Amino acid sequence: MTTQIFTETEESIYDLLEFIHRRPALWLTQPELVRVDAFLSGYQAALGRRHLTLRHAEPEFQRFHDWVARRLGSAESAASWYNLIRGRCANEREAFDKFFELLAEFRAGSK
Repeated sequence: MTTQIFTETEESIYDLLEFIHRRPALWLTQPELVRVDAFLSGYQAALGRRHLTLRHAEPEFQRFHDWVARRLGSAESAASWYNLIRGRCANEREAFDKFFELLAEFRAGSK
């Protein structure tokens, strides 16, 4: 079995999320957190099919989930970051805004 070699794209997950945050209608139609979650899953799957991966950036986005669980005081981190954030917001738009607020805090805390 051969090991697949992945090539990094020019943009990181944070670059992509910044594009989405600035112009959500262009990327998602509606500024809703469920759409961010679905978009990221589909985008990363499509990159993988082409043996591409987003450029590495610190902090690693994979740590965001556990950070959100701790930050929001969740007793368990089994729920996705989407569910952790959405469960504390009245609607998808509020969850969208809260996600980007938490993301900025997550990134600032790693510097």
